[in-house]
Amino acid sequence: MQQALAVELRVCTKCRASYRDARLSVCPRDGAPLTMWEEDPLIGQVVGGRYQILEPIGQGGMGSVYLAERLPDELEVAVKIVRPEHIGNPTVHERFLREVKHTSAISSPHVVKIFDSGMSDDGRAFMVMERLEGETLTERLRRPPGLRPVEALHVARDIARALAAAHAAGVIHRDLKPDNIILCRDGTVKVVDLGIAKALIPEDKHKVAEPSLTEAHRVVGTPAYMAPEIITKEGLYPASDLYALGVILYEAMVGEPPFYEKDAIGTMYRHIHEAPKRLREVDPGLDIPGALETLVRDLLAKSAADRPADANDVVQRLEALMRMARDHARRGGQAETGELTKVWSPKDRISSPDGEPRRPSKLKKRLFVVLAAALLALVLGFGATAALIYFLGPSTSDAVQLPSD
Repeated sequence: MQQALAVELRVCTKCRASYRDARLSVCPRDGAPLTMWEEDPLIGQVVGGRYQILEPIGQGGMGSVYLAERLPDELEVAVKIVRPEHIGNPTVHERFLREVKHTSAISSPHVVKIFDSGMSDDGRAFMVMERLEGETLTERLRRPPGLRPVEALHVARDIARALAAAHAAGVIHRDLKPDNIILCRDGTVKVVDLGIAKALIPEDKHKVAEPSLTEAHRVVGTPAYMAPEIITKEGLYPASDLYALGVILYEAMVGEPPFYEKDAIGTMYRHIHEAPKRLREVDPGLDIPGALETLVRDLLAKSAADRPADANDVVQRLEALMRMARDHARRGGQAETGELTKVWSPKDRISSPDGEPRRPSKLKKRLFVVLAAALLALVLGFGATAALIYFLGPSTSDAVQLPSD
């Protein structure tokens, strides 16, 4: 049996990501200072009668994730457990149960598996998941040289497979983003964190059930990856997840999402009103086929009805692009449709002070977006400030809920 060891970790004061490198003083993700992980009394304890906590993996505002060992077979697993300060919090408890329910309903090699769940002796909800060794897509995109287009296609295809399985099981992820995509060391792509997922109405797999009372007047999600219909509260559909996939694919190709402003309202305004630039307009050196530009355009359509029919359709189109890339590689020459081999260079990327990607913009454009976004906030009934929510697990582009006044 592996000995339980209290591992000295440094934790980001903003995104709560944890690192074992003692040389780090600031978070590589967002530049925020790191603090030492406080001594954790849970280390060495047995949760649920059979899961011995070995060491911390990471923590968020509501929950912490630990490496644990299942007894007696010594299988290494990951245990996510509510933080002590949230004991008895019905909202956190509801989110935990929702994540367990929705994740367990999905059968896919590209969605994290949940083995067990329960309550600890001190009244904290926990869930037991497969241990994933790798890195988030966020970490990969920010580490030079990022993803080659062919790798981005592979990742997007596997995310689409996960979405196809989720939608077939009647579940919409609702917070799909690079932080919630794990690139495992064995090459597997896993979608995680269904804490704010919603169930589809059984009779109509294109609509979701009514929002809970606590969400009726809120926009929940992560602004940079949020579909227009979620922002305007028009509805929530499987196509909303496809929009988020389009944003992820766009970012994986050129190193920045199609729409980003430092403030959440500004970002959401652009999702609703602005057309995304073509990939080759952002990066003129990117040699890609027109079919890829078309797919990204379709995924980012403003109307859910104008996006691909379903996730399976997206899988097929991505696989066709992957075959195109393989055929070109076998020919060993330049294909008319583009070579799909350029490596994105992070030196060309512009980052805002908080570490989030930004496209350079003129002052006039920025002022216009701010003023228009302020008008949008009034129209939608949003408050003047956004309440940031750290969901269960580290996040670099925090999900937000905008309560109405």
